[in-house]
Amino acid sequence: MDFNFSNLNNTNFTSTAGQYLRPYDIYSVNLTKIEKSELKGKDGNTTYPIIELEFTGVGESKGVFSTNLFIPTSEKDMERRTVTNSNGHESLRPSSFENFQFTLMQIVEVLNPTGAAKIKENGNKIKTIDQFIDLILKALKGKENVTTNLKLVGRNNEGKVYAALPAACGLNKKNEIFATNFIGDNLFFSNYELTQQKLYKNATPTSMDKEEIEDNPDKEEDVDLDIDLS
Repeated sequence: MDFNFSNLNNTNFTSTAGQYLRPYDIYSVNLTKIEKSELKGKDGNTTYPIIELEFTGVGESKGVFSTNLFIPTSEKDMERRTVTNSNGHESLRPSSFENFQFTLMQIVEVLNPTGAAKIKENGNKIKTIDQFIDLILKALKGKENVTTNLKLVGRNNEGKVYAALPAACGLNKKNEIFATNFIGDNLFFSNYELTQQKLYKNATPTSMDKEEIEDNPDKEEDVDLDIDLS
């Protein structure tokens, strides 16, 4: 009997299927998916426009992180939120639109700085959310092989902590908006995030095998904007 081993060099004998990047860590990644899509609501009838994001770990950062960014569609998405901390102090948080904009622009600035600069230069020509998204998708096309760093925090869903993107922006005491980095170089965890990281890592593990194979749950006038973003 002749045994054929000629395909050894072209075969991967270990599987990475079902491995997901865990919360509260910083990973070396590539952006492997970004596209506009829709997510069905729990009632099965309502749909929500989203941007699907997927990052895949590089080197020792084995695994995948995927998430959905809900596309702002209403006036409420433009409003800043008031939150109250444990001491009863109230403060403002950026709107959903602001965080959406900062999240996508921060990814473009890291993976395609030239494209990001051109989008900012033409900001006064952007009149709709769809135009903005189209420019983002155009700027990130072909950037799948650009390796960078990604910071993930945690999101609690029914007692289980899933990896999530941190907020991409914040407000100072004068309610002026500023970026908070989650992608690129010089990433770090705040004191609060370090505390949450410690709680997560010290928590009693519950069926780690299941956690590894379970995906993250979720999850005007037109202007010609044919901009060269290469």
